Amino acid sequence: MERNNFNDLIALAKNNSAEFLALFSEIYPDFVASLKKINPKIRSSELEFCAMTFLNFSTKNIAQYTFVTVRAVQVRKNRLRKKLKIASDVDFNNWMRDQIQRNPLVEQDLSPEETRQE
Repeated sequence: MERNNFNDLIALAKNNSAEFLALFSEIYPDFVASLKKINPKIRSSELEFCAMTFLNFSTKNIAQYTFVTVRAVQVRKNRLRKKLKIASDVDFNNWMRDQIQRNPLVEQDLSPEETRQE
């Protein structure tokens, strides 16, 4: 079942479907929450873009799937780097994938005492 969801997710991304972010958020809820924690004002269009980079789509593929130029994708990456405070020497796609590992939601806001009680 999970494999099918992932294939559906890729198909939605390739078709620039409005349903892409909803399915992505369902499969990777920690990722969206992590980005919103860094910048609560992040827009859904920016989340979609970040989701595509999380899935390791190339700049060229993102441009193709979203019907914009490669340069527009590069500009968007640079703006998101500033908005999310990502250093210029850090690989953008890797940073996105690291968000789930760096900020697991399960215990991130719990004190050690609260964690032991569960």
